[in-house]
Amino acid sequence: MASRGAILPAAVVGGVGVAAVIWVLAAKRDQVAGAGEFSGERALAHVAELVGVGPRIPGGEAIERARVYIGAQLAASGWSVLRQTFVDDTPRGQVEFVNLRARYAPGGGEIDWKEGGGLVLLCSHYDTKLIEGVEFDGANDGGSSTGVLIEMARCLATAPALAGGVELVFFDGEEAVVDFTATDGLYGSRHYAKGWRSAPPASKPVAAFVLDLVGDSRLRIDPPNDSPRDLLVELYGAAEQLGVRRRFGMYPAPITDDHVPLNAAGIPALNVIDSGYISRGRWHTSADRLEYVSADGLELVGRVMLRLLERRAGR
Repeated sequence: MASRGAILPAAVVGGVGVAAVIWVLAAKRDQVAGAGEFSGERALAHVAELVGVGPRIPGGEAIERARVYIGAQLAASGWSVLRQTFVDDTPRGQVEFVNLRARYAPGGGEIDWKEGGGLVLLCSHYDTKLIEGVEFDGANDGGSSTGVLIEMARCLATAPALAGGVELVFFDGEEAVVDFTATDGLYGSRHYAKGWRSAPPASKPVAAFVLDLVGDSRLRIDPPNDSPRDLLVELYGAAEQLGVRRRFGMYPAPITDDHVPLNAAGIPALNVIDSGYISRGRWHTSADRLEYVSADGLELVGRVMLRLLERRAGR
């Protein structure tokens, strides 16, 4: 998770089963079939696997194990995964980073990864920050949002027409190596966004939702106050329909996170983030552990995002 506040100009920048809440979407004649039911317990199991590989420091062995796990889970649900590998300069030398891009392609059909017209991006970072002297698991910070996206991939695969309009993106190097500047931090999203910057408007993804810090038991989603208003309306509308609107608000300042380079590249992007987590005492500390990640919080966010996609597809 990146720091909050007006820091950078936008331009630079096998779990235990529990009873889930069953919700039924009213079918409309022209509506895309609804996705499968999101399981917070399944998402939590994915977070546990990610934490289990060790700190996911860019360029290290543990983050490669995380990549293998993410890729295998997505492939099992019928998604085609592309590794976007690049090298960038950091305050501690050059580092190899790897973004993971996934599109639904059961049977391995051909994908034009340079064409994104009409696609909605669902994004997470999966790396953890290197903090000297701290065993930083990143269970919530990087783990929770990644677990949600992996479970969403399974749910979306039950509605192929819906899945076909989505690209899942797992960013490497969101965390600053030292501290956030124009060139330190957001490595993966800056590189990814660069690929869309000069694309014709009709070939760019139409929207992006960047999830971060979505697993705390006291979860409240507060996107930054400079968020694209139409995407905020979509998020709040989906939450309202599911009866959880009270858990969604707004943070009263900009936030530096992976949505910033996407917005700068002309892709409207919303940061779906629990901004208040930063001030609760566990952010970027050894207390960011699996025991403090809530299956209920993961499920709330997953269900809202699926409902948002279904509403968008049903227009």
